[in-house]
Amino acid sequence: MDTAILFAGAPSFPMLFDGNPLVLDSAQAAEAARILGARRVVPVHHDSWAHFTEGRDELEVAFTAAGLADRLDQDWAQRA
Repeated sequence: MDTAILFAGAPSFPMLFDGNPLVLDSAQAAEAARILGARRVVPVHHDSWAHFTEGRDELEVAFTAAGLADRLDQDWAQRA
């Protein structure tokens, strides 16, 4: 797979799903990238709203820990 667009940010609401994240957390996003064999990963839906519990920093840490930091899309990594 060339590019994976992954919904991350671990958004959660206490009243839904026992407070569990609605989409991927950072570690799950890194694992999904590994499983898919994606050469490039564009994380989306991970910032700008209060219900996100993880953001850019957590994604970078998780991908680095998984040895996949080079797969994060460079445009994404340079955005402020």
